[in-house]
Amino acid sequence: MRIVFLTHYYPPEVGAPQRRIQALAQRLSDRGVGVTVHTGFPHYPAGRIRPPYRNRLWRIERDGAVRIVRSAVYARPNRGFFGRLFDHASFAASALVTMAASGAADVVVAESPPLFLAAAAIVYARAKRARLVLHVADRWPASAVQLGALRGRRAVTMAEALESFCYRHAAAIVAPTRPMAEALDRHACAAGRVRAIEPAVDLERFMDRRDRPADPRPMKVVYAGTIGMAHGLETLVRAAEAAGRQHVDVTIAGDGAEEPALRARLERQPRPNVRLVGALAADDVPALYAGADVGIVMLKDRPIFDEALPTKMLEILAAGRPAVVAARGNAARLVEESGAGIAVPPEDPESLARALLTLAGDPAARARMGAAGRHLAEVRFARNLAVSQWHDLATAVVAER
Repeated sequence: MRIVFLTHYYPPEVGAPQRRIQALAQRLSDRGVGVTVHTGFPHYPAGRIRPPYRNRLWRIERDGAVRIVRSAVYARPNRGFFGRLFDHASFAASALVTMAASGAADVVVAESPPLFLAAAAIVYARAKRARLVLHVADRWPASAVQLGALRGRRAVTMAEALESFCYRHAAAIVAPTRPMAEALDRHACAAGRVRAIEPAVDLERFMDRRDRPADPRPMKVVYAGTIGMAHGLETLVRAAEAAGRQHVDVTIAGDGAEEPALRARLERQPRPNVRLVGALAADDVPALYAGADVGIVMLKDRPIFDEALPTKMLEILAAGRPAVVAARGNAARLVEESGAGIAVPPEDPESLARALLTLAGDPAARARMGAAGRHLAEVRFARNLAVSQWHDLATAVVAER
Protein backbone atom coordinates (compact mmCIF):
# COMPACT_ATOMS: atom_id res chain seq x y z
CA MET A 1 0.00 0.00 0.00
CA ARG A 2 1.20 3.51 -0.88
CA ILE A 3 0.12 6.58 1.10
CA VAL A 4 0.81 10.25 0.37
CA PHE A 5 0.37 12.73 3.22
CA LEU A 6 -0.50 16.17 1.87
CA THR A 7 0.20 18.72 4.59
CA HIS A 8 1.04 22.39 4.93
CA TYR A 9 3.09 21.68 8.09
CA TYR A 10 6.00 19.31 8.64
CA PRO A 11 9.36 19.18 10.51
CA PRO A 12 11.84 20.76 10.88
CA GLU A 13 9.01 23.14 11.79
CA VAL A 14 8.07 22.90 15.46
CA GLY A 15 4.52 22.09 16.53
CA ALA A 16 2.06 19.35 17.43
CA PRO A 17 0.72 18.76 13.87
CA GLN A 18 4.27 18.47 12.54
CA ARG A 19 5.28 15.90 15.16
CA ARG A 20 2.06 13.93 14.74
CA ILE A 21 2.33 13.58 10.96
CA GLN A 22 6.04 12.75 11.08
CA ALA A 23 5.55 10.04 13.71
CA LEU A 24 2.60 8.54 11.83
CA ALA A 25 4.49 8.52 8.53
CA GLN A 26 7.54 6.88 10.07
CA ARG A 27 5.59 4.20 11.92
CA LEU A 28 3.43 3.32 8.93
CA SER A 29 6.63 3.00 6.94
CA ASP A 30 7.94 0.61 9.61
CA ARG A 31 4.88 -1.55 8.90
CA GLY A 32 5.79 -1.86 5.23
CA VAL A 33 3.65 0.96 3.85
CA GLY A 34 5.23 3.08 1.13
CA VAL A 35 4.95 6.62 2.56
CA THR A 36 5.52 9.96 0.86
CA VAL A 37 4.93 13.33 2.51
CA HIS A 38 4.17 16.25 0.20
CA THR A 39 4.67 19.52 2.05
CA GLY A 40 6.03 23.03 1.66
CA PHE A 41 9.39 24.48 2.55
CA PRO A 42 9.65 25.00 6.33
CA HIS A 43 8.57 28.50 7.33
CA TYR A 44 6.10 28.19 10.22
CA PRO A 45 5.47 30.30 12.28
CA ALA A 46 7.91 33.14 11.43
CA GLY A 47 7.04 33.25 7.72
CA ARG A 48 10.67 32.91 6.61
CA ILE A 49 12.00 29.81 4.88
CA ARG A 50 14.66 28.28 7.10
CA PRO A 51 18.22 27.75 5.85
CA PRO A 52 19.55 25.60 4.33
CA TYR A 53 16.21 25.48 2.49
CA ARG A 54 15.30 28.04 -0.14
CA ASN A 55 12.10 28.46 -2.09
CA ARG A 56 12.05 26.60 -5.38
CA LEU A 57 9.46 24.73 -7.43
CA TRP A 58 10.18 21.44 -5.70
CA ARG A 59 12.78 19.40 -3.83
CA ILE A 60 12.92 15.71 -2.88
CA GLU A 61 14.57 14.40 0.29
CA ARG A 62 14.47 11.42 2.65
CA ASP A 63 13.65 10.99 6.32
CA GLY A 64 14.63 7.37 6.81
CA ALA A 65 12.29 5.31 4.65
CA VAL A 66 9.85 8.21 4.27
CA ARG A 67 10.14 10.15 1.02
CA ILE A 68 9.51 13.90 1.32
CA VAL A 69 8.51 16.17 -1.55
CA ARG A 70 8.64 19.92 -0.83
CA SER A 71 7.12 22.44 -3.19
CA ALA A 72 7.00 26.21 -3.37
CA VAL A 73 5.08 28.34 -0.90
CA TYR A 74 4.42 32.05 -0.48
CA ALA A 75 5.81 32.19 3.03
CA ARG A 76 4.00 34.52 5.42
CA PRO A 77 4.02 34.77 9.23
CA ASN A 78 1.32 32.88 11.10
CA ARG A 79 -0.65 36.03 11.87
CA GLY A 80 -2.99 38.21 9.85
CA PHE A 81 -5.89 36.70 7.95
CA PHE A 82 -4.98 37.60 4.37
CA GLY A 83 -1.29 36.78 4.69
CA ARG A 84 -2.09 33.28 5.91
CA LEU A 85 -4.75 32.95 3.23
CA PHE A 86 -2.20 33.58 0.45
CA ASP A 87 0.31 31.29 2.20
CA HIS A 88 -2.18 28.42 2.28
CA ALA A 89 -3.43 29.00 -1.26
CA SER A 90 0.10 29.15 -2.68
CA PHE A 91 1.02 25.71 -1.36
CA ALA A 92 -2.28 24.23 -2.51
CA ALA A 93 -1.52 25.46 -6.02
CA SER A 94 2.13 24.38 -6.04
CA ALA A 95 1.20 20.93 -4.73
CA LEU A 96 -1.05 20.42 -7.75
CA VAL A 97 1.64 21.65 -10.14
CA THR A 98 4.25 19.27 -8.68
CA MET A 99 2.07 16.31 -7.72
CA ALA A 100 3.82 14.03 -10.21
CA ALA A 101 6.91 14.21 -7.98
CA SER A 102 5.14 12.32 -5.19
CA GLY A 103 4.59 9.27 -7.38
CA ALA A 104 1.77 6.76 -7.39
CA ALA A 105 -0.56 6.41 -4.42
CA ASP A 106 -3.42 4.27 -3.21
CA VAL A 107 -4.46 6.72 -0.49
CA VAL A 108 -3.98 10.49 -0.14
CA VAL A 109 -4.33 11.80 3.42
CA ALA A 110 -4.88 15.56 3.45
CA GLU A 111 -4.79 17.84 6.48
CA SER A 112 -7.64 20.29 7.00
CA PRO A 113 -7.50 23.16 7.70
CA PRO A 114 -6.42 24.84 5.51
CA LEU A 115 -9.48 24.20 3.37
CA PHE A 116 -7.67 25.29 0.21
CA LEU A 117 -5.38 22.30 0.63
CA ALA A 118 -8.33 19.98 1.31
CA ALA A 119 -9.97 21.18 -1.91
CA ALA A 120 -6.75 20.77 -3.89
CA ALA A 121 -6.45 17.26 -2.45
CA ILE A 122 -9.62 16.24 -4.32
CA VAL A 123 -7.92 16.93 -7.65
CA TYR A 124 -4.62 15.54 -6.36
CA ALA A 125 -6.16 12.20 -5.33
CA ARG A 126 -8.23 11.83 -8.50
CA ALA A 127 -5.20 12.43 -10.69
CA LYS A 128 -3.48 9.53 -8.90
CA ARG A 129 -6.65 7.39 -8.89
CA ALA A 130 -6.26 7.26 -5.13
CA ARG A 131 -8.77 7.36 -2.29
CA LEU A 132 -8.94 10.63 -0.37
CA VAL A 133 -8.96 10.71 3.44
CA LEU A 134 -9.40 14.08 5.14
CA HIS A 135 -7.98 14.57 8.61
CA VAL A 136 -10.03 17.41 10.11
CA ALA A 137 -7.90 18.72 12.95
CA ASP A 138 -10.10 21.80 13.38
CA ARG A 139 -13.70 22.39 12.28
CA TRP A 140 -12.93 25.39 10.12
CA PRO A 141 -14.67 27.76 9.39
CA ALA A 142 -16.77 27.27 12.56
CA SER A 143 -13.77 27.84 14.82
CA ALA A 144 -12.65 30.92 12.88
CA VAL A 145 -16.13 32.42 13.13
CA GLN A 146 -16.34 31.83 16.88
CA LEU A 147 -12.91 33.39 17.41
CA GLY A 148 -13.80 36.41 15.28
CA ALA A 149 -11.10 35.65 12.71
CA LEU A 150 -13.63 35.21 9.90
CA ARG A 151 -16.35 37.83 9.57
CA GLY A 152 -18.87 38.86 6.97
CA ARG A 153 -21.85 36.87 5.80
CA ARG A 154 -20.55 36.35 2.29
CA ALA A 155 -17.12 35.17 3.42
CA VAL A 156 -18.62 32.73 5.93
CA THR A 157 -21.06 31.37 3.34
CA MET A 158 -18.28 30.79 0.83
CA ALA A 159 -16.09 29.07 3.44
CA GLU A 160 -18.94 26.80 4.51
CA ALA A 161 -19.63 25.90 0.87
CA LEU A 162 -15.98 24.96 0.40
CA GLU A 163 -16.08 22.89 3.60
CA SER A 164 -19.14 20.98 2.32
CA PHE A 165 -17.48 20.43 -1.06
CA CYS A 166 -14.41 18.90 0.58
CA TYR A 167 -16.43 16.58 2.82
CA ARG A 168 -18.59 15.45 -0.07
CA HIS A 169 -15.61 14.23 -2.09
CA ALA A 170 -13.71 12.40 0.68
CA ALA A 171 -13.82 8.62 0.94
CA ALA A 172 -13.34 8.94 4.69
CA ILE A 173 -13.08 11.75 7.22
CA VAL A 174 -11.03 11.45 10.41
CA ALA A 175 -11.57 13.57 13.50
CA PRO A 176 -9.16 13.63 16.48
CA THR A 177 -11.88 13.31 19.15
CA ARG A 178 -15.15 11.47 19.54
CA PRO A 179 -17.23 14.62 20.16
CA MET A 180 -15.80 16.20 17.01
CA ALA A 181 -16.53 13.04 15.02
CA GLU A 182 -20.13 13.12 16.25
CA ALA A 183 -20.44 16.77 15.23
CA LEU A 184 -18.99 16.09 11.78
CA ASP A 185 -21.26 13.09 11.29
CA ARG A 186 -24.23 15.42 11.70
CA HIS A 187 -23.00 17.42 8.69
CA ALA A 188 -25.07 16.37 5.67
CA CYS A 189 -22.02 16.14 3.39
CA ALA A 190 -19.95 14.04 5.81
CA ALA A 191 -22.50 11.72 7.39
CA GLY A 192 -21.62 8.05 7.40
CA ARG A 193 -17.94 8.50 6.54
CA VAL A 194 -16.55 9.95 9.78
CA ARG A 195 -14.24 8.10 12.13
CA ALA A 196 -12.55 9.20 15.34
CA ILE A 197 -8.84 8.43 15.71
CA GLU A 198 -7.66 10.10 18.88
CA PRO A 199 -4.29 11.86 19.03
CA ALA A 200 -1.34 9.96 20.40
CA VAL A 201 1.87 10.59 22.28
CA ASP A 202 5.27 8.92 22.09
CA LEU A 203 5.48 7.47 25.57
CA GLU A 204 9.13 6.56 25.14
CA ARG A 205 10.13 10.23 24.91
CA PHE A 206 8.88 10.73 28.47
CA MET A 207 10.19 7.53 30.05
CA ASP A 208 11.87 7.72 33.48
CA ARG A 209 10.87 11.35 33.94
CA ARG A 210 7.94 10.93 36.32
CA ASP A 211 9.78 11.43 39.62
CA ARG A 212 10.89 14.92 40.49
CA PRO A 213 12.58 15.74 43.81
CA ALA A 214 10.37 17.83 46.06
CA ASP A 215 11.50 21.45 45.99
CA PRO A 216 10.49 24.25 48.26
CA ARG A 217 8.01 26.66 46.80
CA PRO A 218 7.38 28.15 44.31
CA MET A 219 5.73 25.37 42.34
CA LYS A 220 7.02 25.16 38.76
CA VAL A 221 4.25 25.47 36.17
CA VAL A 222 4.72 24.97 32.41
CA TYR A 223 2.65 25.90 29.37
CA ALA A 224 4.24 24.45 26.21
CA GLY A 225 2.46 24.93 22.90
CA THR A 226 0.94 27.37 20.46
CA ILE A 227 0.31 30.91 21.64
CA GLY A 228 -2.66 31.62 19.43
CA MET A 229 -6.12 33.14 19.26
CA ALA A 230 -7.65 29.96 20.68
CA HIS A 231 -5.67 29.88 23.92
CA GLY A 232 -5.99 33.07 25.90
CA LEU A 233 -2.61 33.08 27.64
CA GLU A 234 -3.44 36.42 29.24
CA THR A 235 -5.59 34.40 31.67
CA LEU A 236 -2.54 32.42 32.78
CA VAL A 237 -0.48 35.59 33.29
CA ARG A 238 -3.20 37.08 35.47
CA ALA A 239 -3.59 33.83 37.42
CA ALA A 240 0.16 33.70 38.10
CA GLU A 241 0.03 37.24 39.41
CA ALA A 242 -2.93 36.41 41.66
CA ALA A 243 -1.30 33.23 43.01
CA GLY A 244 1.88 35.11 43.88
CA ARG A 245 5.55 34.62 43.13
CA GLN A 246 6.15 32.86 46.45
CA HIS A 247 3.79 30.04 45.38
CA VAL A 248 3.93 29.76 41.59
CA ASP A 249 6.62 30.14 38.92
CA VAL A 250 5.31 29.97 35.34
CA THR A 251 7.23 29.19 32.14
CA ILE A 252 5.49 29.75 28.79
CA ALA A 253 7.23 27.99 25.88
CA GLY A 254 5.86 28.44 22.39
CA ASP A 255 5.15 30.68 19.45
CA GLY A 256 2.14 31.71 17.43
CA ALA A 257 -0.05 34.54 16.24
CA GLU A 258 -0.50 36.03 19.73
CA GLU A 259 3.09 35.63 20.90
CA PRO A 260 4.27 39.15 19.91
CA ALA A 261 1.40 40.79 21.79
CA LEU A 262 2.01 38.64 24.87
CA ARG A 263 5.73 39.38 24.80
CA ALA A 264 5.07 43.11 24.45
CA ARG A 265 2.64 42.93 27.37
CA LEU A 266 5.22 41.26 29.61
CA GLU A 267 7.89 43.76 28.57
CA ARG A 268 5.62 46.67 29.47
CA GLN A 269 4.40 45.07 32.68
CA PRO A 270 6.93 42.46 33.80
CA ARG A 271 5.75 39.64 36.04
CA PRO A 272 8.59 38.22 38.13
CA ASN A 273 6.99 34.77 38.19
CA VAL A 274 6.20 34.53 34.44
CA ARG A 275 8.84 33.78 31.78
CA LEU A 276 8.29 33.62 28.02
CA VAL A 277 11.05 31.48 26.52
CA GLY A 278 9.96 31.12 22.87
CA ALA A 279 9.49 27.97 20.83
CA LEU A 280 11.40 24.84 21.81
CA ALA A 281 12.54 21.96 19.65
CA ALA A 282 10.42 18.84 20.11
CA ASP A 283 13.37 17.03 21.68
CA ASP A 284 13.50 19.65 24.45
CA VAL A 285 9.88 19.27 25.57
CA PRO A 286 10.33 16.14 27.75
CA ALA A 287 13.12 17.83 29.70
CA LEU A 288 10.93 20.91 30.17
CA TYR A 289 8.21 18.81 31.80
CA ALA A 290 10.78 16.81 33.77
CA GLY A 291 11.71 20.04 35.54
CA ALA A 292 8.08 21.03 36.13
CA ASP A 293 5.53 20.21 38.81
CA VAL A 294 2.39 20.98 36.79
CA GLY A 295 1.40 21.36 33.13
CA ILE A 296 -1.21 23.81 31.86
CA VAL A 297 -3.79 23.50 29.08
CA MET A 298 -5.56 26.70 28.00
CA LEU A 299 -8.52 27.22 25.66
CA LYS A 300 -10.86 30.15 25.28
CA ASP A 301 -14.52 29.89 26.22
CA ARG A 302 -16.00 28.99 22.83
CA PRO A 303 -18.46 26.14 22.10
CA ILE A 304 -16.25 24.75 19.32
CA PHE A 305 -13.52 23.93 21.86
CA ASP A 306 -15.81 21.61 23.83
CA GLU A 307 -14.72 18.97 21.28
CA ALA A 308 -10.98 19.59 21.60
CA LEU A 309 -8.26 17.35 23.02
CA PRO A 310 -5.00 19.34 22.81
CA THR A 311 -1.83 17.40 22.09
CA LYS A 312 -0.04 19.32 24.84
CA MET A 313 -2.34 17.66 27.36
CA LEU A 314 -1.22 14.22 26.24
CA GLU A 315 2.40 15.24 26.72
CA ILE A 316 1.62 16.42 30.24
CA LEU A 317 -0.03 13.08 31.00
CA ALA A 318 2.85 11.10 29.49
CA ALA A 319 5.33 13.11 31.55
CA GLY A 320 3.55 12.07 34.73
CA ARG A 321 2.58 15.61 35.66
CA PRO A 322 -0.86 16.78 36.82
CA ALA A 323 -2.73 18.71 34.14
CA VAL A 324 -4.55 21.91 35.04
CA VAL A 325 -7.08 22.35 32.23
CA ALA A 326 -8.65 25.79 31.80
CA ALA A 327 -11.32 24.67 29.35
CA ARG A 328 -14.76 23.12 29.07
CA GLY A 329 -15.95 19.95 27.43
CA ASN A 330 -13.94 16.94 26.32
CA ALA A 331 -10.51 17.83 27.76
CA ALA A 332 -11.94 18.94 31.10
CA ARG A 333 -14.05 15.77 31.48
CA LEU A 334 -11.15 13.52 30.62
CA VAL A 335 -8.75 14.97 33.16
CA GLU A 336 -11.30 15.01 35.98
CA GLU A 337 -12.79 11.56 35.32
CA SER A 338 -9.31 10.01 35.20
CA GLY A 339 -8.05 11.84 38.28
CA ALA A 340 -5.16 13.19 36.21
CA GLY A 341 -5.58 16.83 37.16
CA ILE A 342 -7.95 19.71 37.81
CA ALA A 343 -10.35 21.41 35.40
CA VAL A 344 -11.36 25.06 35.84
CA PRO A 345 -13.61 27.33 33.78
CA PRO A 346 -11.86 28.97 30.81
CA GLU A 347 -10.93 32.66 30.85
CA ASP A 348 -11.28 32.73 34.65
CA PRO A 349 -7.95 33.77 36.21
CA GLU A 350 -9.27 33.61 39.77
CA SER A 351 -10.36 29.97 39.43
CA LEU A 352 -7.07 29.09 37.74
CA ALA A 353 -5.10 30.80 40.52
CA ARG A 354 -7.04 28.85 43.20
CA ALA A 355 -6.32 25.55 41.40
CA LEU A 356 -2.61 26.36 41.22
CA LEU A 357 -2.50 27.29 44.91
CA THR A 358 -4.29 24.05 45.82
CA LEU A 359 -1.67 21.98 44.00
CA ALA A 360 1.19 24.09 45.31
CA GLY A 361 0.16 23.15 48.84
CA ASP A 362 -0.35 19.43 48.21
CA PRO A 363 2.64 17.57 46.71
CA ALA A 364 0.98 14.21 47.47
CA ALA A 365 -2.01 15.13 45.31
CA ARG A 366 0.33 16.17 42.52
CA ALA A 367 2.03 12.76 42.68
CA ARG A 368 -1.31 10.90 42.56
CA MET A 369 -2.57 12.94 39.63
CA GLY A 370 0.70 12.53 37.75
CA ALA A 371 0.61 8.74 38.15
CA ALA A 372 -3.02 8.63 37.00
CA GLY A 373 -2.14 10.73 33.97
CA ARG A 374 0.74 8.49 32.96
CA HIS A 375 -1.51 5.43 33.25
CA LEU A 376 -4.16 7.08 31.07
CA ALA A 377 -1.57 7.93 28.43
CA GLU A 378 -0.32 4.34 28.38
CA VAL A 379 -3.74 2.68 27.98
CA ARG A 380 -5.48 5.17 25.69
CA PHE A 381 -3.02 7.40 23.85
CA ALA A 382 -0.05 5.19 22.98
CA ARG A 383 1.28 5.90 19.48
CA ASN A 384 1.01 2.29 18.28
CA LEU A 385 -2.75 2.29 18.89
CA ALA A 386 -3.30 5.29 16.61
CA VAL A 387 -0.97 3.88 13.95
CA SER A 388 -2.92 0.61 13.89
CA GLN A 389 -6.19 2.52 13.48
CA TRP A 390 -4.78 4.56 10.60
CA HIS A 391 -3.41 1.44 8.93
CA ASP A 392 -6.78 -0.30 9.25
CA LEU A 393 -8.60 2.72 7.84
CA ALA A 394 -6.29 3.04 4.84
CA THR A 395 -6.62 -0.69 4.14
CA ALA A 396 -10.40 -0.44 4.32
CA VAL A 397 -10.77 2.52 1.94
CA VAL A 398 -8.47 0.83 -0.59
CA ALA A 399 -10.55 -2.34 -0.36
CA GLU A 400 -13.74 -0.32 -0.95
CA ARG A 401 -12.32 0.94 -4.22
